[in-house]
Amino acid sequence: MHELEVSFREAMARVPSPVTVVTTMLDGVPTGTTVSAFASLSVTPPMVFFALDNRSGMIERIRETGRVGINILAAGQGEVALRFARRDIPDRFADLAWQDDHGLPRLEGSVSWLRCEQLEFVAGGDHTVVLATVAAAEAHSDSSLGYHLRQFRDVIPY
Repeated sequence: MHELEVSFREAMARVPSPVTVVTTMLDGVPTGTTVSAFASLSVTPPMVFFALDNRSGMIERIRETGRVGINILAAGQGEVALRFARRDIPDRFADLAWQDDHGLPRLEGSVSWLRCEQLEFVAGGDHTVVLATVAAAEAHSDSSLGYHLRQFRDVIPY
């Protein structure tokens, strides 16, 4: 890794980010991955964006389905984030509480849920940025999971 890449990673580790699990269902099989590059983009129409590592097989699965569920994780869901971040777990949904929501895997306990129906893919270096139009949105509590200085941290309102 080049010196600038190391410095850049260190600088960006100081930017707190939300932790989300992006899910889709392909041929009846749920799939998902943890993303930390996620944010709102537009209110009219409601849109968000997230980034996926180009080495991930998730990009092709999402391209094929054309829709995603975005599970914004709640405080205390660090283990869920780790489960979906690891590549060595063949069935990330095994023994995990989730439900089918309009054909998308929705994780129980998430602080918020977004169902996105229209996606646009944009190249972004070693990642692909996905612009997603929100078809449904729900909020369930106020405490979420954040990622800062390479650690999951509970974000709890005062």
